[in-house]
Formats: sequence, C-alpha cells, structure tokens
Amino acid sequence: MSLNLLAGLGGIAAALAVVSCNSPARKVRPVILARPGAKYQAMKSAPLIVIAKVLDYKLVSGPREVEDPGDSFNPPRMLPLHLARISANAVLALRGDVRGPMQFYSWVWASGMYGGERLFRPYPDYCHILFLRQEGDYLHTVADFPAYDIGIPCSRLPAILSGLKSNSDNASDVFERIVNVLLRTDLETGDAIYHNYSPPAMLDLMGLTSEFYVAGRLDSFCHHFPNRFGRFAACMATANEFSGRCEAYRLAQEADSGGVEAAFVSGALARCEAQEQDTIGWLRTNKWPDSAVAHGWPATPERHRLAMRLYASAMDPEFRAAACAAAVAMPEARDIPECEAFGKAGIR
Repeated sequence: MSLNLLAGLGGIAAALAVVSCNSPARKVRPVILARPGAKYQAMKSAPLIVIAKVLDYKLVSGPREVEDPGDSFNPPRMLPLHLARISANAVLALRGDVRGPMQFYSWVWASGMYGGERLFRPYPDYCHILFLRQEGDYLHTVADFPAYDIGIPCSRLPAILSGLKSNSDNASDVFERIVNVLLRTDLETGDAIYHNYSPPAMLDLMGLTSEFYVAGRLDSFCHHFPNRFGRFAACMATANEFSGRCEAYRLAQEADSGGVEAAFVSGALARCEAQEQDTIGWLRTNKWPDSAVAHGWPATPERHRLAMRLYASAMDPEFRAAACAAAVAMPEARDIPECEAFGKAGIR
C-alpha cells in the first residue's frame, strides 16, 4: 500500500473522529431532573422560550440508559432514551431571539409502552411552547424526561399569539402572561356546559406561576368571562381544584341557565358546604400547609406565603376569615394584601 494512500486513509479516519466527537449525541447530554421544583426552575431559567410548530423529527441515536433520580413517590430507575433532532418553525420568541426554521434536540422516550407523566411529543404538526438552552453548537430542551414544554393545540395558535402580543391583562411576568393567555383561549373555545372541565396542563400552569395565580385567574373568569360556557367551566375548575370556593358552584349554576348540569352542581355545592368546616379544622391542625409540598415542592417561607395568599383569596367569607386569622401569627404571611379587608389586628 502506498504512503499516499495510507496518508489519505489516515486523514479520513481523523476527519471521522472529529465528526464523531462533535456529533449531537456526544455534545447534547441527557438530563432528567428531580421533579417538580427543579423542573419548573429549569423551564423558568431557559435562555430561549419560543412558540413553535414541529415540522419533522428524526431519532439520531440508539437508546442510552439514563438515570431517573425519582422523587418522594418513585424510586430511582434507569430509562432508555433516544436523541431526537427536531425541525420546527418558530413563530414567536417570548425570550431570546429566534424566528423561522430552527432545529433543536431532545432525548425522548421511544421504547414502547409508557403510562406515566406526559411525554414530550416531537411529532409533525404538534405545537409547543419550548424552553431551550444552547449546548455547544446545538439547541437542547432544558431537560429531557418526561416533558419540559407546554403542548398547545395548533388550531388555537392564532388566538394564543394574538393574546401574548397584546398582553391585554398587563401581566409583566412572561410566565403569568403565558398562563393567562392559555387559560383564556381554552375557555373561549367552550360551546357546551360540561361539569368535568379541567384546564389542560394544570400542573404546568401552576408550576410556572403558582396555585395562587392560577386560582386568581379562574376566580376572575368565573365572575366575569363573557362566554357563559367558559364562565361555567372556570367556576367548576376553581371550585373543584381549590379550597374555600363553594361560592363558585353557585356562580356555575347562574352560568348554566338551562339547568343542563343542575343536579350535579347542586350536589357538589351541598358536599362542599358540608365539608368546609372540616377542611378549615384540618388546615388549622396542620398549620395551613402549602398543598404543593405534597407534590414534591420544597417547603420554603416564600411558598408558604403564596399558599396563605391562596387560602386568603377564597370566595367563601368564613374560610377566608379563618385563613386571615391564621396568617396574623405567621411572619411570612402576616402582611398579605388579601387580608387587609378583614382588619388583621382585630381578628381572633
């Protein structure tokens, strides 16, 4: 074999080695975070937040065993993840600067049946709010499993884009803007009375803002939403999801002027009122806990303050008074604005 041929083969081998070292599968490291606190912190810290429609995707690696650290409910385990290269059309950047055709990577579950939390769906014609970061020469989702995005129906994309651009509610926080617009556009599609309504991606909406913020938006829509179907849905959602909101069932009855769900709502209202004193007693006994702690969030003074604001914003006067009476004794909550009307210093 000639020296020139050997030199040529050596050059090709060197070039292939460089390509291999710079391949996405080597540069884009799979990340699974302890959930949920770390998940939402990663999403909120993303350098690039963009609304995009997926055009195409391709798995560019075989399975890689990645450790899922688990949480308080699930033990650690190893998961087979595949690296996907996803082509998309970015239609609106909410943070960072990107528009038009783009590519990003994510390690996805592609190994058969799965029955856990929502997975990221990299398929064509799915629309997402993406949370991305730069990793070497590649854009990568801020983490990989189970899902670090918010899926949105592509049919609602024009309304969502219009709402985010107009910011008619003057929310200064980008995540509050996102949550407000997603809730509003979902309720605007309502065209029937349906008692089992729950906002899509509810845990994600609360994780990116707080239970207090989501409850406040649903409470407002329950009182004032122009579409009676959306108003009914908002009332049922806030009454079912958050304590101290039996009144929302009454407002749902008003929105259901035809009595379509009269029997169901009347029953729900009766149960809510019968259980409210027990709920107040349980919360007092447990020092008015932050319910998000039960979902794996860390217990911090800031989170407990938000929990007390949630309780103190209740629609039912007796529940609200009990929350404000408790807040007086809490350094992190004694000045919450929701209790001003109750004259905190005089509450016993």
